[in-house]
Amino acid sequence: MKKIEKKTKRVAATKDLTARKKRPRFPLFNLLGVLVLWLGVTALFYSGRFLRPQELVLGQQAPETIVASIDFSAETLSATELARRARADDILPVFDIDRSGIDNAKNNLAKLLPRLHTLRTATDPERKALISDAIEGWLGQLSISLTPEELLRILPSQEIDLSALILSALSSSIEQGIISEYDLTTRFNSTAPNETIAVRGETTETIRPINSFVPHSTALQTAVATLVHQLPPEVRDEQIIRSLITPWLQPNVIHDAAITAERRAQAMELVDPVMEPIESGSILVRSGDPVSEQTLSWLTAHDQRVSKLESSAERIQRVVASGLLLLIGLGLTIAITGVVSKHLLHNRRRALLMLTLSALPLLIGKLLLTLSLNLQILPPAVLNYAIPLSIAPILAAILLGGIPGILVGLWTSFALAALLGNSFEVFVLGLLVSVTAVYTTRDVKRRSSLFRAGLWIGTVKIFFVLILAVLNQPSWWIILSQLTTALISGLACALLALLLIPLFEHLFDITTDIKLLELSDLSHPLLQSLALNAPGTYHHSLMVASLAQNAAEAIGANGLQLRVCAYFHDIGKLVKPGFFSENIQFTANPHDDLAPSMSTLVIVSHIKEGVTLAKKHKLPPVIIDGIQQHQGTSLVSVFYHRAKTIQKKEQTGSSTINDKDYRYEGPRPKNREMAILMLADSCEAASRSLDKPTPVRTANLISDIFSARLQDGQLDECNLTLTELDAVKQSFIFSLTNMLHGRVAYPKEKTPNDKTPKKKKM
Repeated sequence: MKKIEKKTKRVAATKDLTARKKRPRFPLFNLLGVLVLWLGVTALFYSGRFLRPQELVLGQQAPETIVASIDFSAETLSATELARRARADDILPVFDIDRSGIDNAKNNLAKLLPRLHTLRTATDPERKALISDAIEGWLGQLSISLTPEELLRILPSQEIDLSALILSALSSSIEQGIISEYDLTTRFNSTAPNETIAVRGETTETIRPINSFVPHSTALQTAVATLVHQLPPEVRDEQIIRSLITPWLQPNVIHDAAITAERRAQAMELVDPVMEPIESGSILVRSGDPVSEQTLSWLTAHDQRVSKLESSAERIQRVVASGLLLLIGLGLTIAITGVVSKHLLHNRRRALLMLTLSALPLLIGKLLLTLSLNLQILPPAVLNYAIPLSIAPILAAILLGGIPGILVGLWTSFALAALLGNSFEVFVLGLLVSVTAVYTTRDVKRRSSLFRAGLWIGTVKIFFVLILAVLNQPSWWIILSQLTTALISGLACALLALLLIPLFEHLFDITTDIKLLELSDLSHPLLQSLALNAPGTYHHSLMVASLAQNAAEAIGANGLQLRVCAYFHDIGKLVKPGFFSENIQFTANPHDDLAPSMSTLVIVSHIKEGVTLAKKHKLPPVIIDGIQQHQGTSLVSVFYHRAKTIQKKEQTGSSTINDKDYRYEGPRPKNREMAILMLADSCEAASRSLDKPTPVRTANLISDIFSARLQDGQLDECNLTLTELDAVKQSFIFSLTNMLHGRVAYPKEKTPNDKTPKKKKM
């Protein structure tokens, strides 16, 4: 055992020395990527005129006194509002004349008058009573407080068309427009203070004074007088006529509030802002004073004027200084990466992915800043919480791991803080949401779990909004808008990450735990085929998966990855399942008729066949690595020793057998997961050869396999430490001891056919 330990330490020391020699300092490709990112971000942020978002929020107390540094002109909001109101007041209110009273009267009279004539000519008392009741009910629906008998008093003979007379008397007043005495006195309840309104017609629009309309009482009196004059003396009853036509002769000049408001809004938009000059040295806001809309307008105009007066030399100085600031932040992030995770700096694919993820929130941040400052679509007060600070950490944590997620979040938070006027608040918020994003996505295995992460991120932003609200004391509607934006932004980042994960998985050949969980379903066609055509191999794969996952969890490796790789690691045996011992049950061993070298070729070929099947079914690269590396370059010992035995028996004197001809092509395991898969595969297969699998025998077998793989150099290229190797061994011993446990033999139960021996008589 001491020799084995010395050999193990010597191999580990040699491996560390070799790794240090081969490790590059910093790949040129990654360096070029960093430079491109820095130059691109600098050009994106600071090219052209640069306007910083206003940090003050409406309603908060100004933290310091701000003085104008140059002369500029700014809008006076109160004067502009007065001018706009005056222009709106000049727009006449729009009214319509409702002429539906004539049509209503025509339709109702066409039904009423024939019934009255029928009632007059009816002789049967019962029929007369029925008609009278029907007319009385119908009059009640029309709100006419008359009886049928009273209407008969004003009903002339058939030669006179009463309907035409009534319609003629009503039409003149209705067409002219009827106004109530209340509207005439109050000018339509102050809607038309100038006593002039715009009346829309069918084709034209006229301007009319209020007194040009007919008062309601005058219109009613005129219509009654006209009818009384035209009717015969025997049917002239003014009271009955008045009651009959009153429902159809109502005020019909109606205000169209929607059209009036639309016209006034359009007129207000055409009013130019009232600009007033502000001299250099003027106080824009005093320390402790509440920030008003006028203050924000002055500060924005001041910044715009400063930007316009910026010379080319000043602009170059600003871009260079800002670019150097970004370079410092990027360099600091790279230095931290070199301390906590050096391999990220030397992996081209991972570095490129981190650079790509870093650029994503910066592009969105610049777009939102443009929408806020130039297009004024997004309010500046919610800009800090609308920017997706968490999208890059979420994607990096899921695709690469927690440390890359924190590092990407650190850089994007620094860059976005610089973009938003070197805002310390944005930087702190970015760090908070980055840590939250990484923490809540560290065990994400289902896509729906991302929304839980989005809720946590939104909650952290909400707490940050409330803390700043206590310090700055903005208005309530600002706080509510910030809270809403914070929650929506967190959920939007989760949704965007959900959409982008498959894209980055495909572009960078990355297999996430989400994808692995989908592949862990045993209903996959390859696994179903393995269960039907190679049941021994299928059962072996399941046992290896359980063995490997338990060991991975013992040392903090990726257990899910190992379980899925174990499921598929022997799919190459589907091509010739009958040549592998676990599938040979009651048939002759085909290797008895083959030369050892030919048997070795058949056994070794299951690696290539497995890779071919994996690519055909589009399995991810990590599973293909498991298929290729689970045997490493180990020796096919059974056929190697058989070949040596045959050569010794034949004593042909030929050249010695080269063990390289009896080895797998590899490669050797490159990481902890692949090393555990190799050891689990070997231990599970070997454990089947134990006649009596006692705990001691199982432990000795596993120790021998571990020592053999270590001395054979199969673990030289993985990052598995001796401490972790021992933990894996103990996990294997525990798992296999329980898998291979024995059972107490059950007593045989007697059946009715069993004959009980008779006792001899004494």
